[in-house]
Amino acid sequence: METCPFCRVIIDKQAAATAAELQERANQSCSDASYVRIAAIAMFVFLGLSFIPLPFIDVTSWGFAATFVIVIVLIIRWQVRFGRLKTKDPDYLTARRQKNLALVLWLIAIPVGFLIQPLITTIGYDFLLQ
Repeated sequence: METCPFCRVIIDKQAAATAAELQERANQSCSDASYVRIAAIAMFVFLGLSFIPLPFIDVTSWGFAATFVIVIVLIIRWQVRFGRLKTKDPDYLTARRQKNLALVLWLIAIPVGFLIQPLITTIGYDFLLQ
């Protein structure tokens, strides 16, 4: 046992190490959730661009498909690594909400990206060609 040089309180090294590890995992969960949120937003940017009849429509469609897969992989990874983390850190709760928002966006992207978007672009291209 050591004492704090400032307040002279006894410090349990094991408890301090456990608390530091918990805080590190909470911080990492925030960082990873931020990546998930950014990927979900990028997915919708590609999806939105794929509705516009542009010469690079294939690039936006492939970009949407790639980010669609990346988002679900990141969500599953976040859940496996941090889903059972027990902390009252408000940043962790924000990270959990960001991950859940990305999941909702991913679920919305299924019908929009794979049913509605192909239908609208097919109808739109037929209209433009006439």
